[in-house]
Amino acid sequence: MKWIGEARKLWFEMVHKGIVPNEYTYNAFIYGLCRIGNLKEAKELYNEMCCKGYKETTVSCNIMIRGLCLHGRTEEAHVLFQEMAEKGIARDIITYNSLIQGFCKEGKIDESINLLADLLEKGMQPSAATYTTLIEKLCEMGDVDEAKELWEDMQNRGVEPAVCTRDFIITGLSNKGYVAERMEWLAAMLRRNLKSQKQTFERLIQCLSQGDKLDEAILVLDYMFSIGYTLRECICRS
Repeated sequence: MKWIGEARKLWFEMVHKGIVPNEYTYNAFIYGLCRIGNLKEAKELYNEMCCKGYKETTVSCNIMIRGLCLHGRTEEAHVLFQEMAEKGIARDIITYNSLIQGFCKEGKIDESINLLADLLEKGMQPSAATYTTLIEKLCEMGDVDEAKELWEDMQNRGVEPAVCTRDFIITGLSNKGYVAERMEWLAAMLRRNLKSQKQTFERLIQCLSQGDKLDEAILVLDYMFSIGYTLRECICRS
């Protein structure tokens, strides 16, 4: 809940009463510090935990890697990721997802793709989160074809995609001017009663309007209203 002040008071109350913080307590506090971006104190507490005799685990490493990636320190997270292998600490799908998301956030898509290949090589099953982050970034960078390849791979592996994954592809297709294909993706969503994001409709209407495809733009607007979205100024201008 990010109530770090309250957590800290409980921590010192435990110590004052002679209750020694255990591995779970350390990890919970480190997790909270990472969430608010206090990485300096989080690392100090992490080192203290190790000095107290508690071994580094997949969970403790994941907490630090996620915290570092969340606050733009992905290279440090990657060093810790590599150290896990050297120390014989198992890396799970959460470890990979945290680092993939961190690299994507910094626009380092090649590093993210390499991590995906690495986890597949190790026999792990990618999660929807693994694919979603990569597809979003690829579409944002204009590489829709590779995003669609990842989509196909996800389907072949039986991974159920998040609804927003389709939105990213529709927006990517809109930005590339692929009119027919983006309408096919939207129609497929509507057939499955999946609710597309409002901004996806708005972007699609803008692209159709700019391309003088007004009949299709009004059709999409009608779909947008049927879902319950309201009209905004940007659509009126289009």
